[in-house]
Amino acid sequence: MRLLIYLFTLILSTVLGYSQNFKKEIIDIDSDIQGDLYIGDSQNKSVSIFIAGSGPTDRNGNALPIMTTNAYKLLAEGLSQNKQNIFTYDKRAVALSKKKDAPENEGVFEDNVNDLNLIINTLKKRFSSITLIGHSEGALVALLAANDPSVTKYISISGPGETIDKTLSKQIAKNAPFLQKQSDEILSELKKGNTVDNVIPMLQSLFRPSVQPYLISWIKFDPAIEIKKLNKPILIIQGDKDLQVDLEQGKLLHQANPQSTIVTLAGMNHVFKNIEKDEDNMKSYNNGTLPIHTELVPTILNFIK
Repeated sequence: MRLLIYLFTLILSTVLGYSQNFKKEIIDIDSDIQGDLYIGDSQNKSVSIFIAGSGPTDRNGNALPIMTTNAYKLLAEGLSQNKQNIFTYDKRAVALSKKKDAPENEGVFEDNVNDLNLIINTLKKRFSSITLIGHSEGALVALLAANDPSVTKYISISGPGETIDKTLSKQIAKNAPFLQKQSDEILSELKKGNTVDNVIPMLQSLFRPSVQPYLISWIKFDPAIEIKKLNKPILIIQGDKDLQVDLEQGKLLHQANPQSTIVTLAGMNHVFKNIEKDEDNMKSYNNGTLPIHTELVPTILNFIK
C-alpha cells in the first residue's frame, strides 16, 4: 500500500512539475499597463511580446463578462513550457474600462503603438531580442512598432490585410446585410475624417460618437502598406474557422510581402480554438477550459527557433 502511495505521489509530482515548469512575474510598465512575464528559460535572452485584439481584451484573452477564452494565457503557457519567454499585458483600454470617469472619446489608435513602444523599451533592458506576436487588431499595432531595432521577428495571428473600414464593411455585409448601407455611409465619412452624429440604435455599439475618433485614427493605417516596409522575418497565421478575419486577409499580407511565411491552421477559429462543428464556434468564445489549437504553439516555436 505504501508503495502504491509512493508511486502515485511520484507520478503526480512529475505531472505537476511538467505543468508548472515556468515562472511568472507581474510587471508594471506604468500606472495603467500591467502584464505577466512568463519565464520558460531564464538563460534565454529573447522574449516575445503578445499584443491583444480589439476592445478591452485583457492579458489572458478575456473581455469580461462578454468573452472568456483564456486563449492568450494558454498560448503563453504553451510557449513557456517549451523554454520560451513571453510577456502578455492588459492594454491601457482594460485599465480605462475600469475607471468610471475615463473619457472614451480621447483614445486614438496610435496610443496602442506608443504603449507597445514603451513595453519594448522596458523589456529590451533585460532581453537582447524581441518577437512581436499580434492578434487581430493587435497584429497591426505590432506591425507599426516592429521597426524597432530590438524587434527581430514579427508574427501576425488573424491579422487584417486591409484597412478597418473595409474589414467592418465586409463583416456587416456578411452578418447583418440589412445594415450595410447605413454602416458604409458612416464609414465613408469616418474615412474622410468626419464624425457622424446621426447613428441608428442598431449601430450604436459600433459607431457611437465616443468611439468615432478612434475609428478615424485606425482607418488611416493599411496593413498591406505597412508590412511592405518590414525587412524582418514574418510569420502570418490564419485559421480556416475564423468568423471575424477570413483567409483572404492573410493572403493580402503575404502578397504585400512575399518574403513572409504564411500558415493556415485547419479548424482554428479567431480565439485559437479547434472547431469541428460550426455550431460550436461562437460557444468557444465563452469556454476558457477549451485548449487552444494543437498546432499553434509548434508553428510559432518553429518560426522563433
